[in-house]
Amino acid sequence: MKNLFLTISNRKITFTFIFLLISAGLIFNSCKEEKQIDIAFEAYGDMFIQKKTVDDEVVYAPYYYLFANSSMNSASVETPSGESMALEPFEYLTTYINEPGEDEFTTSMAELGSYHFTGTYEDNKPFDITDIFDGRVIGFPQIDSLAYDESDYSVYVSWELVGGADIYKVKLANAAGNIVFNGAELTSESNAFKINLDTEGWTITPYTGDVFTLQLHAFAFDGDAGDDDWYYNIECDSYTEAQVVWGE
Repeated sequence: MKNLFLTISNRKITFTFIFLLISAGLIFNSCKEEKQIDIAFEAYGDMFIQKKTVDDEVVYAPYYYLFANSSMNSASVETPSGESMALEPFEYLTTYINEPGEDEFTTSMAELGSYHFTGTYEDNKPFDITDIFDGRVIGFPQIDSLAYDESDYSVYVSWELVGGADIYKVKLANAAGNIVFNGAELTSESNAFKINLDTEGWTITPYTGDVFTLQLHAFAFDGDAGDDDWYYNIECDSYTEAQVVWGE
């Protein structure tokens, strides 16, 4: 009986050992497979100019945007003259930006030349991306009509097409300057847009009497921008602003 018990115990130990070996092998193979399908780090830096009118004066400001296919630890950009500024994460660690404040818009155009985006990812591995700004800007989208339609509770805006514009976007900002509606991209042939309560892009629910600043944006892309990568190949964002009251 004792020998039988020892035999059974030995078999249990052997089976457990074999199971652990198999499990370890599966884990090892799984890790190998994961390593084999690792995607190489890729990042795309973009500097583009924002253009608008303040007190009947045309002003400009640079906007910096950095996108990667995996998380970044830090990021900054260096201008052609050597000035360096930090970029901050935007919602996720795969996107870093430096968005101009109202006081950063001036009558001077941004520097032409190479903008270097640098930073680290994973275990402090460095990266260096270059974007070239050649100073190409486009005109303002001129608003033809802007009105609230009480029949279907919507804001309707139409505009004149802008030469060189690749897409248009309509946004609404609240009194604090925060974007509360960000509409879909519209084609270069689009010249009108309607916003109602069901239109995709709202972050709030508007109420009668709410005052918004409507922003009509015209975007021009870099010459080598494609259908799938235009959002990090922008050259100019020229936009017009107008006030609208919801429900009136």
